[in-house]
Amino acid sequence: MYITVYIIEQGAVLSKKDGKMIVTKAKEIIGEFPLKKIERINLLGNITLTTQMINYCLDNKIEVIFMTQHGRYRGKLYTDEYRNVILRLKQYERASDEKFRLRIAKSIVRGKLKNYYEYLSQKAKRLPKGTLSEERAGLRVTIEKVEKAKTVNEVMGFEGIGSKIYFSGFKKCLKSDEFEFKGRTSHPPKDEINAMLSLGYYFLYTEMLLALNSVGLDPYLGNLHTIDVSKQSLLFDLVEEFRCIIIDNFVLKLVNLKTVTKEDFEKKENDIYYFSKDGIKKYISAYEEMMSQKLIYHLDGEENYIRTIFEKQARHYARVVLGEEDEYIPYNYILE
Repeated sequence: MYITVYIIEQGAVLSKKDGKMIVTKAKEIIGEFPLKKIERINLLGNITLTTQMINYCLDNKIEVIFMTQHGRYRGKLYTDEYRNVILRLKQYERASDEKFRLRIAKSIVRGKLKNYYEYLSQKAKRLPKGTLSEERAGLRVTIEKVEKAKTVNEVMGFEGIGSKIYFSGFKKCLKSDEFEFKGRTSHPPKDEINAMLSLGYYFLYTEMLLALNSVGLDPYLGNLHTIDVSKQSLLFDLVEEFRCIIIDNFVLKLVNLKTVTKEDFEKKENDIYYFSKDGIKKYISAYEEMMSQKLIYHLDGEENYIRTIFEKQARHYARVVLGEEDEYIPYNYILE
């Protein structure tokens, strides 16, 4: 089985020797990995690759992802990716089709809010009766309003309202007295729960970006989020339906099962929270364990790894763009 390697040691150097990737710091070996088993390398922070290592990754199409020390995506080592010119031309055409954009935007937000609703409904079964009634009712009303929206901006507004309602319910699902969560604050994270959510969303963006690249889609041409020079609109669009299912559920389990503790975080200036070195190791280990699970893909009933589901969903969107399928159907399996 292929593996994803995360390097978080600041100042580390990656080199190639005897069929292995050697990780050194201050000329001391701190890690070794068989090159033939590596599918992807995620570099968090100040990490260096030797020319030999870069060449090997390019020749063998190993994805090398560059992130900040705290997990925000910065870029990737470029390889010859699959380019579908016909698909991209159709994407450009669809970008100026307001009816198409509105239809897809509605599908995305409706799918996201339905996942929120179903997720809270599932969690409500384990909480005192009525605990999440207000949030579930609010989400139902908001979903109905999405259906009646006349513009993409209206749809975006209802997405924001629905997310605020949902996080009010998410807070009630947290069983730990150790952590305080007042609401979603993404940039920067103002508490430990937000630090966990933000890092998970950064990883999710990277996963979906690689799926879009493999299909040949242009990540900058979306429907829901504003299209501009620097915004990967389609990437932001297609992660929406997965936030709750994959990341929020993952974070809730970390907290409620006490897999993470206060000691796994550091408080920086201006009350900003980040993982400690040991904390991020623990988080990444749990994340990869979660990503190794298989789920049912909603459109064909097949059981697939989560990363395969991301790619399948990107291919589904591509078929909708090309007119091969009529409706974009967001993923809706709730991860236990």
